[in-house]
Amino acid sequence: MLNVTQSGVFNDTHEFAQERQNHWQVFPYPTNGVTVYENPPAFVWLPLPEDTDHTVPYTVTVEYADGTPFLSETVYGNTFVPDVLFAAGDYRWQITAGNAVRQWESFTVAENAIPFWRPTVDEVVSGIPAEHPRHLFAPSDLDALKESRADALDTLRRNVAQAYKDGLPARPLYHTDENALPYREYFGRFRDFCDRNLVACALGYYLLDDKNAGAFAKKLFLHICDWNPLGPCSLCGPWGDEVGLSCARCFPAVFDMLAPLMDAKERAYAAGTVIAYASQCEERLVKLDYMKNPGNSHAGRLPAYLGEAALALWGEPNIDHEMLRRWLTYALTVFGGMFPFFGTPDGGWAEGTFYATSYTKWYLPFFSAVARFSGKSFFDRPFYRNFARYLLHFALPDHELHPFGDGYWCYPESPEWPGFFAQNPFRVYADVADLDDARRYDKQLSRQNLFSLHLLDIFLPTEALVRRDGFTAQPTDADAFPDAGFVSLHSNRRYAAGDLHLMARASKFGPGSHRQPDNGSFALFSGGIALICPSGYFGRAYGTKHHMQWLNTTKAHNAILVDGIGQDFSNFRHTAKIVSCGIEPASGQRIAVLDMTDSYPMLEKWVRTFRVADGHTVIIEDEIRADHPVEITYPLHILSKPADCHAIESDVPPLSLSVWRHGKHLIVTPDDGCFEGLTLCDRFDVDLNEGEPAQFHVQMPGQYHAYYKTGKKSEHHLRVIYRIHE
Repeated sequence: MLNVTQSGVFNDTHEFAQERQNHWQVFPYPTNGVTVYENPPAFVWLPLPEDTDHTVPYTVTVEYADGTPFLSETVYGNTFVPDVLFAAGDYRWQITAGNAVRQWESFTVAENAIPFWRPTVDEVVSGIPAEHPRHLFAPSDLDALKESRADALDTLRRNVAQAYKDGLPARPLYHTDENALPYREYFGRFRDFCDRNLVACALGYYLLDDKNAGAFAKKLFLHICDWNPLGPCSLCGPWGDEVGLSCARCFPAVFDMLAPLMDAKERAYAAGTVIAYASQCEERLVKLDYMKNPGNSHAGRLPAYLGEAALALWGEPNIDHEMLRRWLTYALTVFGGMFPFFGTPDGGWAEGTFYATSYTKWYLPFFSAVARFSGKSFFDRPFYRNFARYLLHFALPDHELHPFGDGYWCYPESPEWPGFFAQNPFRVYADVADLDDARRYDKQLSRQNLFSLHLLDIFLPTEALVRRDGFTAQPTDADAFPDAGFVSLHSNRRYAAGDLHLMARASKFGPGSHRQPDNGSFALFSGGIALICPSGYFGRAYGTKHHMQWLNTTKAHNAILVDGIGQDFSNFRHTAKIVSCGIEPASGQRIAVLDMTDSYPMLEKWVRTFRVADGHTVIIEDEIRADHPVEITYPLHILSKPADCHAIESDVPPLSLSVWRHGKHLIVTPDDGCFEGLTLCDRFDVDLNEGEPAQFHVQMPGQYHAYYKTGKKSEHHLRVIYRIHE
């Protein structure tokens, strides 16, 4: 136990350790040796365990690489953004807290680092117009928006018509009535009424001057306001938070758009409901201590809702504006510092594509408003500038599915989670990145029959967000996102119909939450057709037996098992890293090398090399070493029934595997002596519907599983060729 004086200074001299203790905690940044691409950088560290109430002063010292002093600042909390620009070059930094000292770590500020001064509360507040609406866009934006988003306006009209058909939702009873619609089914349907219908009608009133849409939106809004925010709709109650999250997400913008339609009593009532949900956002963030623990995926959206509530309510009578200022301060601090946790400066999203498409949408309205009111844009930060490049590899709409992480099998129209995989993930980010390919997908995906879940970003003005400075690199045929932990190798990304595309994961983000224990796993596509892919589903919902006992096991993925044991879903330290990724000049092969040794404590080494040799051939090589003889299981998961080639054609090498899918023919051929056997099956170890009530069983496409096995050896050199045959 450390001795703390009343001043908060520690008496004991000791090392200020920065090793994470759980998968929710921040990653210290800048890490040793990293190149920083924003200026000034945000400094983030793990606070001392005893600093539970943010009363310990931390001194951040930055020096040039030669030891010349640059700055020193004492702050509270665990983040710090300097108020001075850094010249490009090498630096080192240190943290002290009393006698607790963290070792020096070096970093480099890049020549092309983006200058980014964080917006302040006063700057944002000074730009808030007095009148409503003002939140999503200004009246001066409307003519240009209507012209540039004409197709979206047609879809919006269909959404408004659908809202009339749906009418008003029934209040939730899953907390009191065992015969009522259960929580999972209820919140899925509630999103139709709130995230879709309510927002669509409010937009219809503002953008289309549709008085009927406005009247219905007001009726629906006040109807939902009538439900007790402290009951089953609460973000903090025991029944689940999804209904409350929808209300917290949509109500600020809806209040802003409908304010002119409400009389004083209605407006005060609606404002009070917005305050109730924003207060729950704040309560939850404080209880979690989000600044230290940003890895909670549901909490990651709450700072935006807190900030939006402050903007929407600013200037309203009889409201505590110091409370609004506190909320806005918190949101600006989060988004100017350690956020986003799962989004990394390279543009990757550690939870995988399914969650990337939605979780990068929640804060877009707040960012847009802050940029218009203050003239300073969070979109200038590296993650947001690079995110479209990640989408161009991992969110291609013509791919059958999108590894990795939970929900990899879903599409926007999937009945299991309709709209959660965003219908248009490229909206806003295509313009922020200033990439033509992303803009092309944005235009293509803007044409929808109905907008489902993400309506608040559809009409956001983006012209002022475009920085034509070439910061975002053009995608290539061999790209890596090493901070998030993904590689993408194409034979020719410009020729989609014939592109052989391999994706793989090796991440510092260990398993947990929506991330499987699948470091080293890969997926293989030809012309967008999934030939090798992950396996498993949520089933009815997150946390089913199938989800937890199959999908969240290494066996369900295309990574190895050692004596039947894979990576541990409960161990966030089962991590991996990308050693290299690029195109070999001499051969033109696309090559990535991944090291998964830290994910397998029973091994001394597991390094996997992927080679996309040409438009027909992928070669995967594994170097595995243990201090004792081990058996390796090499799973492959497939959407079409595979066959043992050798059992059909005698001239094919033993243990070759044949996969036909949608006109593509893949033959998998291990080198002689790699494996001793091959087993094929069409069943999960845990059934998709196990433990769920019969009336809520789900039907999903079947999947197939091939398991190669080696003999017991202390060293394994595995080489497997994957070849597409015409």
